Amino acid sequence: MNPDSSPSTSSDPDRTGTTPDDPSSAEPPRRSPSRRRLLRWAGLGAGGAIVAGSGAVGVRAGTNGVWGAGTRDSHELWRSWKDETGVRGVVAAGVLAASPHNTQPWLFDVRPSSIDVLSEPSRRIPITDASLREHYSGLGCAVENMVRAAGALGFTATVRVVPEGTDSPVVARLELESGPARADPLYEAIGDRHTNRGPYQNREVPEAQLSRLEELARAHEGVGLRWLTSRAERDEMSYLIVEATQAITDDEEQSRDSASWFRTPRSDVDHHRDGITLDAQALDSFTLAMAKILPEQSRQAADRFWVERTRSEQCPTAAAYGVITVGDAAALQDQFNGGRALQAVHLAATRAELGLHPMNQITERIDRDHALGQPDQFGSRYADLLGAEAKTLLLAFRVGYPERAAMPSPRLRLDDVLTSH
Repeated sequence: MNPDSSPSTSSDPDRTGTTPDDPSSAEPPRRSPSRRRLLRWAGLGAGGAIVAGSGAVGVRAGTNGVWGAGTRDSHELWRSWKDETGVRGVVAAGVLAASPHNTQPWLFDVRPSSIDVLSEPSRRIPITDASLREHYSGLGCAVENMVRAAGALGFTATVRVVPEGTDSPVVARLELESGPARADPLYEAIGDRHTNRGPYQNREVPEAQLSRLEELARAHEGVGLRWLTSRAERDEMSYLIVEATQAITDDEEQSRDSASWFRTPRSDVDHHRDGITLDAQALDSFTLAMAKILPEQSRQAADRFWVERTRSEQCPTAAAYGVITVGDAAALQDQFNGGRALQAVHLAATRAELGLHPMNQITERIDRDHALGQPDQFGSRYADLLGAEAKTLLLAFRVGYPERAAMPSPRLRLDDVLTSH
């Protein structure tokens, strides 16, 4: 997912929200854009209509999976994960966790009474995730699912982070002891949790619900959760996210790095079993079908679509933004614990029928600026908005009641991520 248009300014009528120097800006739209606008952003104009009227429709519709989305072998684990028992059942739950760009950056070294969680370097996004905060947070997400599954499957799990030192690929070890199975509502939510990138309803999330999610995040060592709920806070956060998204796509290397994990043809989805797919965009059915039927668009067109959808659909419909905070966002253990907290929040949000969508464009640009040794364009503004040091701001996301259900993302085969002794 990845515009050639310049970043929004205070005079831009499409700018999401207001800023202190522009108090008279119109309130951002709360409805999703029209199908025509979506197609135009993606570069699917009159030429697309010609293709749609030709015999190529049936061929591309079949090739790219217009029908039967989410039902193929690449999505099989979502249907069968509860059929796995014992230690394999614990790992199966881990594979269904969230991860950056759905890279699934893990391997699992399984023993009778323990599971080592290993970082898979080939599944890093080195330019987009320059500090590896998202990579190690993704591993934390997997472990949170595994801990929930362990209890439900009759184990007590003790987690140790980096048990063999920072030079080891082992990031965490789960030591398992047999015991009585324990009911856990968050375990039951694992198979229903999906990132919802679509529009959310014009409906507030009750403060009590946000407080429950915050309490769940704070149960993880060293982790906090800061909510942005006021119109002014959401508008400023939205503006920073849109500006950061534009900056990512204006950066040729970062744009290519991000786009490398987007799987469009069904053959790519089936082969890789990872990455971000059209089905996972929570598009309306017409736009999704057109995106699959019409010729695959250029990276630049995809970039334009990403920026404009972020600006005009995703940010304006956020009921609230959440930011996971830690002591040091560059420290592996904090990244890992923050990922665990985010996964727990996402599972609880799923049970509450909330959509959740990670939006880490701001920190991706902060880390990119630091990696290049150039001035940080976002850190101070982000810190001012949150009232905290930028180095403590790990992960960001939006929540709300979704207009459309999210579809599952592809998953690696269980046997492909398992090693054993």
